[in-house]
Amino acid sequence: MKRLILTSLLLASSTASAMTLSAPDLPGDGLIGSPPENPHYVIAKQEDTLIDIAVEHHLGQDHIVLANPTVDRWLPGAGTQVRIPNGFVLPDAPRQGVIINLPEMRLYYFPDAQKVITYSIGIGRVDWKTPMGKTRIQDKQANPSWTPPASIIAEHLADGDKLDPYYPPGPDNPLGLFAFKLGIPGYLIHSTNKVNGVGMRVSHGCIRMYPLDIEKFFPMIKVGTEVNIVNQSVKVGWYHNTLYVEVYPEMEETPASFEDRLHHALELIAKVNGGKMPVIKASVLRDAIGQARGLPVPIYHRPATTPATATTN
Repeated sequence: MKRLILTSLLLASSTASAMTLSAPDLPGDGLIGSPPENPHYVIAKQEDTLIDIAVEHHLGQDHIVLANPTVDRWLPGAGTQVRIPNGFVLPDAPRQGVIINLPEMRLYYFPDAQKVITYSIGIGRVDWKTPMGKTRIQDKQANPSWTPPASIIAEHLADGDKLDPYYPPGPDNPLGLFAFKLGIPGYLIHSTNKVNGVGMRVSHGCIRMYPLDIEKFFPMIKVGTEVNIVNQSVKVGWYHNTLYVEVYPEMEETPASFEDRLHHALELIAKVNGGKMPVIKASVLRDAIGQARGLPVPIYHRPATTPATATTN
């Protein structure tokens, strides 16, 4: 209850997906924010598109579409309820520094043991993939300049678009007003003057953030902070006595069959349950894996008196 009250207060003072949330309050838990039993909705206006609502709430474009599969992307209609995701299963990685999960296009930052800060991001196109692996923030710069690489200049020319050879600092710079240089040569986390690309695969491999988000993020991050870039389309985690699975579409360059995804989910379930498999209704798990809505889905309820690492068979 204490965590739920704190989370509610934090949510009330922040945007839907640029959130400062309480870290899990039980040792084995992995869900932050509100469980799906407490969904958050906004009401669309006549002139709204889902993309407008995504930008307004700093939510990724693909994510808002996944979370609202029956709502028309371009014409939701006045009075339509639009779900804004407000709970997330943490990626399966050490909870330190920055974690970037490519399939969900979301960044998690762990400033201390009590908080998790999370933002929507844009990532590289299939032909300009954002690299995976562990790296660090090598440098950070406010008001960066940009000299486009020859390969990007050539690509734009082929499409009939001419890039300037140099972009000085300022609002017209494609890097925006803030940039972090990663230890992977040529790759940045940066702002963008094309906010419609956040939550989509549109960059040349760099990670894009909403301008207002990175403005808040920039002073938090020290040079040397660890960055772990992972590819986890299926995530599993507890919230007290309920086990959740959260599923996203696979990356195009790393396809997996439904059976592969299901098998991987079962491995993750056993991992978070002390190495043992709880009794889960097969149809519930299959539906959760098949729908890939980017929302935590409850798949198993543990008796409240059962210790955190035990299993009911």
